[in-house]
Amino acid sequence: MMQAPDRVRVIPLGTSAGRPTLSRAASALAIATEGAWILCDCGEGAQTTALRAGLSLSRLDAVLVTHLHGDHFNGLPGLLGTLGLEGRERPIVVVGPPGISGLLEALARAGSLGTGGMPVKVIELQGSGALAWPFGTASVFQVAFHPLVHRVPTFGYRVSLPDRPGSLDADAAVAAGVPRGPMLAELKAGRPVDLPSGKRIDPGPFVGPRRRGPIVAYVLDCVPCEGAVALGTVADLLVHESTYEHARADLAHERGHTTGVEAARIARDARCGMLLLTHFSPSVDPEAVAEEARAVHPNVAAASDLSPIEVGPVESATFGSAATTPAG
Repeated sequence: MMQAPDRVRVIPLGTSAGRPTLSRAASALAIATEGAWILCDCGEGAQTTALRAGLSLSRLDAVLVTHLHGDHFNGLPGLLGTLGLEGRERPIVVVGPPGISGLLEALARAGSLGTGGMPVKVIELQGSGALAWPFGTASVFQVAFHPLVHRVPTFGYRVSLPDRPGSLDADAAVAAGVPRGPMLAELKAGRPVDLPSGKRIDPGPFVGPRRRGPIVAYVLDCVPCEGAVALGTVADLLVHESTYEHARADLAHERGHTTGVEAARIARDARCGMLLLTHFSPSVDPEAVAEEARAVHPNVAAASDLSPIEVGPVESATFGSAATTPAG
């Protein structure tokens, strides 16, 4: 049996706000393991940038849409059409705010999707909770959601991998009388084993602490709100919008957005390991926005298109920046 993944790669596919630029595409971000990935938002050109990142569209499990503004949604019809043209039969899951189902149905009636025989499982969100994968689909990812405060109905997401058993000290277990083979696997899974002698061996002395699966929170677009903190709580990586520098906080709030400094306050209050700023207005210097945010939270980076971040694994008793490093 293939071992479950214990780390994810976060790849910004589009980091501009409102419209694409020559160096930054519209909003999109991939959270990937070796065999599967999830797309957070799907702005214009997201599928092209995903291919440039080396992501296989056939391995895409789901698209998580924060809201229905065009810079977060307009790439989705084209992506679904490409999957249909490729003859995909495995279901694709699309998650988003109320209205996304009707919008996709209208595009399908107009002949604008062309999904062929591919089932499209659409989930419209209400309130907060955890995603239950629809019947006929599966994913290694666990997804939670929470409403955010923006000009239209908007949701943020928390994507994680399952917890993993701690490391097994096999030599110590064998020395205690456990034979090599299936019994060692049982111990590693946290279950006691009964030896032929009748002696019961508990896993506690031989298995280390469980390793928490890596957690990535994705928070776009919103003003500072409780939902952002809830999604980011002890996340290893918080991806948060930072449309403007802090001198224009009033403008940011008027338009339903957050500054880099405010995103850093959210990361601090949520006790995140690393803050990755994104969704930059073309009028700002992203590195300057990140630099002023570092006065509030020490581990801040400005996202760039196609510059990945590696996350995980994490020991059960810890969280933070030690497990979250930019990929080389």
